[in-house]
Amino acid sequence: SPVIFTALGMCMMMQVGEFNLIGEGIFFLCGAVSGLLVTRLLPADLSTSAYAVIVILVCALVGALMALIPAFLKIKWGANEVVVTIMLNYVLWLAGLYILQYWMRDQNVTFLGSEKFSRNASLPKLVRGTDLHIGLFLAIGAILFIYFFLYRPTKGYEIRVTGNNRNFAMYAGIGITGALVLAQAMGGALAGMGSAIEILGRYDRFKWTLQTGYGFDGMMIAVIARKNPALVPLAAFFLAYIRIGADIVGSTTDVPVQFIPVIQAIIIMLVAATMFLEPLRRRAILKESKAQG
Repeated sequence: SPVIFTALGMCMMMQVGEFNLIGEGIFFLCGAVSGLLVTRLLPADLSTSAYAVIVILVCALVGALMALIPAFLKIKWGANEVVVTIMLNYVLWLAGLYILQYWMRDQNVTFLGSEKFSRNASLPKLVRGTDLHIGLFLAIGAILFIYFFLYRPTKGYEIRVTGNNRNFAMYAGIGITGALVLAQAMGGALAGMGSAIEILGRYDRFKWTLQTGYGFDGMMIAVIARKNPALVPLAAFFLAYIRIGADIVGSTTDVPVQFIPVIQAIIIMLVAATMFLEPLRRRAILKESKAQG
């Protein structure tokens, strides 16, 4: 569920032609915000549905606002979004740690963690005794919504045209700035929602101290899925299968577990190569057409 949300966020950002890597920082910060809401800011007698709606919506708003920072820097000063977001990930990670240490730390435990969540704050489990919770259905709903948004309404069409050819979008009268801002905000909101659902679905307190890696996993899934939301669940299952297979191979055979990331990197490089070489192919076709004309 969490990597589906971060991958959908990356798909939105890549659809507009931007390679925004802020999903990792948003995921960690929104996890801390979720813990702060449940332990300090919201009443303990709320219903499960009220907890879920409030926390998910607030984290979606926080994620959208954080994603707009690199978008604004890109629009205003032409700052490279990759460099800005890599640096901003550490800022958001440290902000999440600050919230944990100074605003919601449980002084009665020997480890760094928040106070325990209210029992009503936990999302219902689908299968008792497992981590499978209702967030899976929310992830499926997000896939359907993003696919519909990108391929049905006018705004989705504008985002895709802007990502494919900004010059054509400009001549067609499409607001490039608006499409860029909308795509980045929606991508950040999806990452924030995924973090809130992960926290409420699997944890009884907030205790992350290191970056989770879900944001970067979402980037890999989006690249494998070629920024198509419909292919995100298949790519997410593929990545999860490789990760679980790595643990089994490492514990039952003599194959070193480090061999699995090598295979994973090769697959991602082969898929990504076609994506990043596409502009070169288009320029070659345009050059040849001009020469023949």
